[in-house]
Amino acid sequence: MKKLLTILLFSSGFMTPSYADTEVAGEAIRCSALIYIQITRPEMSGLTTGEEIMNRIYAYHTIDGTDMEMTNGQIVAAQTEAITKLTQEYIRGADLAEEYRHCVYWMTDIAKYIDISQYAPPENQTEESEAEEMALFLSAPTTSSVTIFKNPIETWGQQVDLGFASWASQELKVPYKEAILSKVSEKFE
Repeated sequence: MKKLLTILLFSSGFMTPSYADTEVAGEAIRCSALIYIQITRPEMSGLTTGEEIMNRIYAYHTIDGTDMEMTNGQIVAAQTEAITKLTQEYIRGADLAEEYRHCVYWMTDIAKYIDISQYAPPENQTEESEAEEMALFLSAPTTSSVTIFKNPIETWGQQVDLGFASWASQELKVPYKEAILSKVSEKFE
């Protein structure tokens, strides 16, 4: 029965290779990385679920139909690469405020769509439940629906700066730590 459901999902278009969308996957992993940096701020710890959502969006939009699984290690490696790229861009002076704002609103749209307050992945996943979860996350919004924003973009820029400052101030080894702190101090002078 489970194999039949998977075959039906493939044949009906729910899970075809066309769902692998590298653009959506790329945006999702960058969003996950931005959130990861932000959750180093104690007041932003509630975004942990958002990071998990974006990691799943990344994973399901990366799977191309030939391989139906992605390991946590693969997701962490992609997120680490995205964090490194974002950090390099930030140090060079890139303005990440609009990307971060889009990320937060997109993540919120997905959480509402999935009804994340009610969603709980099954403890013992079967092929059928995995296929259902994949179909759910693939049908989630792939961009933010919000086009009018109540906070000025400068507020979002300050949030990005505070996130990088907090992340670089950790005891952990952070790539480009000194360069990040130097860039943050420039912005707050």
